Order: sequence, then structure tokens, then C-alpha cells
Amino acid sequence: MERMHNEYVLELIDGVMRRARLAPTSLDGVAFGCGPGSFTGVRIAASVAQGIAFGANACVLPIASTLALADAARAKEVDMPDGVVAVIRSRRDAYYLASLRCVDGRLVPRREACLFEGPPDWQEINDPRWRLAGPIPSWLAEVVPIERWCTDIATDGTVVARLGLAALLRDEGQAPEFGLPIYVRGDSPWRASR
Repeated sequence: MERMHNEYVLELIDGVMRRARLAPTSLDGVAFGCGPGSFTGVRIAASVAQGIAFGANACVLPIASTLALADAARAKEVDMPDGVVAVIRSRRDAYYLASLRCVDGRLVPRREACLFEGPPDWQEINDPRWRLAGPIPSWLAEVVPIERWCTDIATDGTVVARLGLAALLRDEGQAPEFGLPIYVRGDSPWRASR
């Protein structure tokens, strides 16, 4: 549902809650995709999650989109001996990249999400034991062989919910006011005029 989330998100959540026969006050935690990603999309997700969590006296569980993408690749049984670099398009030819390793059965960031418009100087990019998940930036197409790419990986609310539940069980919930989007430094479509 591109560019219409703000019109339907509360109605959709209400429908899910009714079908699950749950009252909002029965929630212990509210997981949401906190980005990086579309500025407006992650702001809507954060504010809706905060509102629901405040109303339910629940915690929030911000889930990074790079973690969700890496987890979706792992769930699809992608072979990633050392880890995965999650790639998410920002705009034009700019992409968010983060690298994650599997440690004790859990994906943990090795490098947090950064915005790139060209290949980063990361060991993971050249190491054949690392996989890349997501769309292929033109500037990485010739650097990383196609057999290391997993381009058919998709995330959805199920991935965010699964990761949120795992975080809740590890007691990683936060007070609603701390459930904020991830803002990546330098990521703004606005440029200073000359």
C-alpha cells in the first residue's frame, strides 16, 4: 500500500485485533519497523506504535529494516557462512547498507546502517563468505558477483512480529517515548542551494 499507510493503518490494525479476539489493553509489546527507510513511513510506524503502546501500557520494540531483511534471508535458508549485508534502497542511487553476523543463533549488527552512493570500503563486500540481500545498486553490480546476491527476499509484518516477540522475550522492550525511527546521518533529500 504505497503512500496510503496513514489513511488505513489504524483500520487495518483494528481488523487484525478483532480477528485475533484481542483487546488493545491485552498487549505486552508493540513491534514496528523503525527504518531506515522512507522518512514518512517510519514516522507513521513509530507514532502509531507509540500511541498503541501508551494506550495499552505496553512497551515498544523497534525493529530495524536491515535486521528484518537479514532475518528474512536467513528464514529462506540462504547460505551465509559469515553473515549478510542487508541492502535497502533509499532514493535514486543511494542505498542503506548494514552488515549482520549470526551469533548464538541470533543476527547481530557488525556494522550499523549507513547511507552509500558508492561501494563502501568494507571487508564484507569483497569476502565470498558474506551474502548480500536486497536490490543490487548499480555501483555494486560489477563489484559483487551475482551468485552472492539474494534479490528475491521480502519482508513483511510477520518478520517484524517474529523479531519483536523474540526481543520481548529477551526483555528488550522500551518505554513508548523511546520508540523512535532510525535516522541515518546524511540521509536527506534536501540539498543546500548555492
